[in-house]
Amino acid sequence: MKTLHLAAAFDQHYRAPFYAWFYSVLDHHANTSVHFHLIATGIPETEKQDIADIARKHRVFFYNIDEAFTARFVLGSKWTPAVYYRLFFPFLVPPAVERLLYLDVDTIVLADLTDFYSLDLGGKPLGAVYDNYVITQPLLGINEPGNYFNSGVMLMDLNQWRQTKISEQVIDYLLKYPETIRFVDQCGLNAILVNAWKKLDERYNYLYSYVPQERSFGELKELLRDKYVVHFTLDRPWEMLCRNRLRFLYFEYRKKWNGRTSKYTDFAWSKVPAWLRIRAIEFYFDTPWIRMIWRALKPKRS
Repeated sequence: MKTLHLAAAFDQHYRAPFYAWFYSVLDHHANTSVHFHLIATGIPETEKQDIADIARKHRVFFYNIDEAFTARFVLGSKWTPAVYYRLFFPFLVPPAVERLLYLDVDTIVLADLTDFYSLDLGGKPLGAVYDNYVITQPLLGINEPGNYFNSGVMLMDLNQWRQTKISEQVIDYLLKYPETIRFVDQCGLNAILVNAWKKLDERYNYLYSYVPQERSFGELKELLRDKYVVHFTLDRPWEMLCRNRLRFLYFEYRKKWNGRTSKYTDFAWSKVPAWLRIRAIEFYFDTPWIRMIWRALKPKRS
């Protein structure tokens, strides 16, 4: 049986998303061997053991990292140093691991990842999906659409990665040119890997900016049939005013976790009117007869 090597990194602020992600992976790999390579800071050792126990037949490896080192990189109000942890996996996993699929914990896995893991990268060290929200990044010299990738899901050829010292180059770039960094590690990776990554289909990292708006719930579920990974960029399910219609996937797996945390990390009564408005709009798109009546009553422009 082929073993999949999956990596994820998080800290105590992302415990709930981690468990949703973790259970989604387990749910789709009952007949596949998975080795989880995890960096988890702020998580007690007893909880790490619980995670390993939940994995059952799969194996879980935890790695330590110096948080002070990553704190030297550029951060913004919505990020913690944990966003940079992924750069260190090529140093940490055993040399025998030749391929690694990194997944952010704000993703949900929708299928067995064996086919994804086995994709031909054409000799490139990295396979990733074009980020159609950022589109270009002139500060990095990326001026044409299609050339800036999202680093939340990365298929890494570790032999190529290590030989060309990509992580070392990215770390050096982050420290030397902080003024060019807008999207943390992602900008550093893109700066070093210009024209050196394999562009993958969006179904391997289905970003919020790829999700068509103004679709019914049923239509959106149909769109997921061929997707491997849904990525909750921009609008996060644990934020009260999340507009991402795919958030149900997150809550479907989050409920498997027995952690006592609130559904929303930013709940406020003052947000309730806006929350109700979002739900009303969604109800409109999910209810054909209401849309039909609205179109009939809506004044036509002359």
